Amino acid sequence: MKKQFLILLFPIMIICCKSANFEHKNDFQIQDETINLYAFIGEKIDINQFDPNKGNTQIEIDSITGDTITWMRYYVMDNGFKAKYKILSNVFNDLKKDTIDFLVYDHYGRPKFEDYKYVILYVSLDNEGNYYHQKYQYDPVKKNKDGNWTGLKGESIDKLFLDKKNGVLKNRGVF
Repeated sequence: MKKQFLILLFPIMIICCKSANFEHKNDFQIQDETINLYAFIGEKIDINQFDPNKGNTQIEIDSITGDTITWMRYYVMDNGFKAKYKILSNVFNDLKKDTIDFLVYDHYGRPKFEDYKYVILYVSLDNEGNYYHQKYQYDPVKKNKDGNWTGLKGESIDKLFLDKKNGVLKNRGVF
């Protein structure tokens, strides 16, 4: 009886282990709160376009003629988007939340990172508590056969981040 029980128990354990959904976290993470940058692996929840020039007009009355003058205080030449992403794993600095809302500005239309299911996104925080996407900066990622995050060409997460850090982010003065 014990032998039959063990024979039945073994396949059940194997089936249960294979069907379990193990979430693999990214082993690479750097923490440096002196730098205003957050990089994370994210999954798109929502991206909605908005008019970045809405509400930036000012109306004045000409003191001599009494005419009404409407002028723009500034003009944003980019398309504006409000994005919401699920944070799957922190890469640089810890956002300490499971979702993030941030603003995206793109001169060429819709942000290209929205074409990918999983991406490393790079955002910064302003003085009012709003997160802004580092313009055009992202790395598409996927899970490999072992369940670990890699770039689309198999690059490690640390290589993707360090290339971005030592390249465009350094040139922008973030690092």
